[in-house]
Amino acid sequence: MRILGDLALKTYWLAMQAARPLLPVLIEKRKKVGKEDRVRHQERLGDASLARPQGPLIWIHAASVGETNAVLPICTSLALRGFHILVTTVTTTAAQTVAEKTADTPNIFHQYAPLDVPSILRKFIDHWQPNMAIFAESEIWPVTIKLLSERTIPFAIVNGRMSDRSFRRWRTFRAATPSLFEHIDQVLVRGEEDLLRFRELGARKVTISGNLKYDSPIPKIDATEVSAFKKDILNRPLFLATSTHDGEEQIALKTHQMLRERFPNLLTCIAPRHPRRGPEVAQMADDFELQSELRSKVGNPSSECQVYIADTLGELGLFYALAPAALIGGSLVPVGGHNPIEAAQLGCAVLSGPNVSNFREVFGVLEGANGCLIVKDQQELANALTRCLEDTLFAKGLATNANKALEGVGGAVERSLAALEPLLAVAASGKAELVKYPRNSAA
Repeated sequence: MRILGDLALKTYWLAMQAARPLLPVLIEKRKKVGKEDRVRHQERLGDASLARPQGPLIWIHAASVGETNAVLPICTSLALRGFHILVTTVTTTAAQTVAEKTADTPNIFHQYAPLDVPSILRKFIDHWQPNMAIFAESEIWPVTIKLLSERTIPFAIVNGRMSDRSFRRWRTFRAATPSLFEHIDQVLVRGEEDLLRFRELGARKVTISGNLKYDSPIPKIDATEVSAFKKDILNRPLFLATSTHDGEEQIALKTHQMLRERFPNLLTCIAPRHPRRGPEVAQMADDFELQSELRSKVGNPSSECQVYIADTLGELGLFYALAPAALIGGSLVPVGGHNPIEAAQLGCAVLSGPNVSNFREVFGVLEGANGCLIVKDQQELANALTRCLEDTLFAKGLATNANKALEGVGGAVERSLAALEPLLAVAASGKAELVKYPRNSAA
């Protein structure tokens, strides 16, 4: 089994290196559809755009916005302890999140994540020489892990998450997983299910530290912007759908049509998960014969607007503060749902479809406290919205229940930092030491 696992990883290693000449073409294609930074895309190929600062440096990686928001409190805490923090992300929206939320924190800077290719990773690690690496959630890349292990750079996963789909995929390569997962020095997971899954895949040291997303600070809102938006929409009833995917925008538009008779002045606000899809959603609204406006083009909506498309970044807090309830997307299509915590924090009742496997634990907490409504289809969504729009006290009660429940499950940031302390001590010393766990040690 060991031989098969090592052979599988070697095959992956060689395949990724063989693909290296094709990667600039792939990057160019992704640039054209807005998936890569047009100016800094070379960072994905390991070409740094910044110099390495002097002193201990920790590489913290988070793929997209959700993971980035989860690890930023850890980034800030470690930066204030004197570490230089290199944050890498895959998406441009996550890069903007880092820039906006760490502007006033010293020692934190951003680069785009290098692709999992041997020559690219070597170039990246040779330049940055990280004293430790911390990856968020389910970012498990074989070449990256192998190279960090070879150089005895301590490596940890925080807010570890193993979704149903990821677990099935990794189990398909069961022969290879112990050869890979044993090189992770510490895995800090959200709960029992994740702990069992990481252990089954071969991780040596797995600890439950809780969900970092419960510790996310309440988003900052510009009260002036909230007031101006309220004035511009003239107390119109507001239906909000956030982090939506293809298929969900159509459901939202059909729901708008269903509710127009009861709420003739209804304003539907759709914030697609990927803002670049704004024009696509606008076309959908046109197909439904609904007048739409893009926030990026017009600012606040006009009185004639029926479907307002929030195609900008970092402004969900504004809409959560305005709407009595919001449908959290990714849940009426087989995506697995998105984070409902920000909505609840800002007093917005959480509505969701049944597909919440990515946030099963969070929605379990909310459902147990009567802090959300799960709707199975368009009709149930329309019924739930009608109740929230007509009975604002009911909607506020859902949000209040959700907040009370969330207050009781925090503390993951402190627990994670405490668990990481032995590896942080190695990083602070600036020396690589024997921190790897023997292959035959107990889990």
